[in-house]
Amino acid sequence: MAVKSVIKSKSLAPPSAAGDYYRLLCMTGKNKGTVYYLNSNRVVLGRSEQADITIWDQKSSREHCELVKHGDTYVMTDLDSQNGVIINDLEVTQHRLKDGDKIIIGQTVYKFNKINILPPAVLDSDEDDEEEEDEEIDEAPNTKKKKKIKEDDPAAKRKRLIIIGAVVTLLLLFMVDDDGGGDDEETGRSGQQTFTLDQESRSALDINRNEDPEITAQVEVHIHRGLRELREKNFFRAIHEFRMALVLSPNHGSASYYLSKAEQGLDSEVETFFERARREIEALKYSEAITSYCSIIRLLQSHPSDQRFIDAQNSLELVREQMGARASEHRCIEE
Repeated sequence: MAVKSVIKSKSLAPPSAAGDYYRLLCMTGKNKGTVYYLNSNRVVLGRSEQADITIWDQKSSREHCELVKHGDTYVMTDLDSQNGVIINDLEVTQHRLKDGDKIIIGQTVYKFNKINILPPAVLDSDEDDEEEEDEEIDEAPNTKKKKKIKEDDPAAKRKRLIIIGAVVTLLLLFMVDDDGGGDDEETGRSGQQTFTLDQESRSALDINRNEDPEITAQVEVHIHRGLRELREKNFFRAIHEFRMALVLSPNHGSASYYLSKAEQGLDSEVETFFERARREIEALKYSEAITSYCSIIRLLQSHPSDQRFIDAQNSLELVREQMGARASEHRCIEE
């Protein structure tokens, strides 16, 4: 009887038998919550139903990547897929997997874990050690024992979290109130700072909505990168970071909010340049109009199918014709 390359399970509980186990946990998509225990030296992931692990994702290739056993872990290799593989925020063609690595294929996220189950003899020895530690604690003063119980009490932990959350909320309210004064320019700057603080506080409120703290940390990294790019008006980079955050946590409120802001900022910037070009053409300032259209083209150069990119190119050619300029002059994008 052939040995299965992958053993599927819906339980997150570790295996009972002693040994080393390698597993993939599907964290998003149709198979969310499914655990795959790797039981072969080679495992293929892809959209094909013949793959060892079928990925129900339109952005996945039929044979997207393979996991090959090397030593005490697996090595992931991209099988010339169309959309590539991202591991821990980096696109890779080959990667030696470590415990806790995040593998992103299209919009599907997997978490790789290496699990070591100790034999019963070792577990019994550990339990004996714990019993000895408990005896030592019992011999210690009663005050220490009471303190340990309080620290482990879930009710006490919830109470501390509620108090901390209330203090943080009050601090944020005071910071917003303090930013209200100043002249017009200072109000503009402080208003931007207040907006940034408000965004970061929204991100903090989303932390408790994600069950996996590692996913939460990754989402926060993408959000902070996106905010930095948004402040620099690198709109496409900001949009990319916020979309990556939503891949990891599709219902993340802050990531959705910032993505909307980044898209609005891009639309506003492009419309500003179009309006400026129209005014410059009316004033017969053709060179200035070319500069404005070139700004739009540079802003959207990574998305040449965008209708605004096409409109800017067509308008640029019309202005060049009115000026009698050659096509090689006033080049917007260096080749």
